[in-house]
Amino acid sequence: MTFKKIDAPSIKELFLTQMEEMILSGELKPGDRLPSERELADTMGISKTVVHDGIRELSRRGFLDVMSRKGVHVADYTRTGNLDTLFAMIRYRGGMPDRKLLISLLDTRLYLECPALRILCERQDPADIAKLSELLEAVRKAMEQDMADFALALFLYRRAIVTLTGNCISPLVMNAFFQSSITAWTACCEYIGRERILHILSETTDCIRLGDADRAIALFTGCIEQFKTHLNDAD
Repeated sequence: MTFKKIDAPSIKELFLTQMEEMILSGELKPGDRLPSERELADTMGISKTVVHDGIRELSRRGFLDVMSRKGVHVADYTRTGNLDTLFAMIRYRGGMPDRKLLISLLDTRLYLECPALRILCERQDPADIAKLSELLEAVRKAMEQDMADFALALFLYRRAIVTLTGNCISPLVMNAFFQSSITAWTACCEYIGRERILHILSETTDCIRLGDADRAIALFTGCIEQFKTHLNDAD
């Protein structure tokens, strides 16, 4: 058995972490101009090469705008960012998305799963129904387990909705936000209740069997919108 050497974070990684935290905390705001690379290097006690490479990486992550002859400015990262930006936002909050981010993630689930539900209902494939029935039974068995286990079983059922369509990107998107999804579904299950969630999944499976796309979508949308209303009222 061979164990790998544990390496401490590099200076560049520490630079990136500090800059991301300053931006995400609001200490550095969109539009703020950064000091020159030389000034940053001298102030932070690191090499100009580290600063230069770090700024380019932060630009790639959507946090900085690098404009020739105009300097480096903090970007409006909610507009210019990408998945790396989103992951950094979630990391900054300790893996727990804030209310605004959580609601945005719930909306993303609607964009992914509602079209998928329509596809499955129109197809009415016995193999799809068999797979969902199997996952539904796993959710039913998780009723007696702790909430995190129940939320995981629920996530696997919902992920199957998009996976069974054959789309190879949607499941990857869902997996990318696995931990945040578990957090969201745990909170949703605690608010709506396990019995109600199980009933929704059971009825959703029946809708796919019967080809009732409108009802399947209404069930999912109603659950998400109810939870979003709860989140807004709790703000």
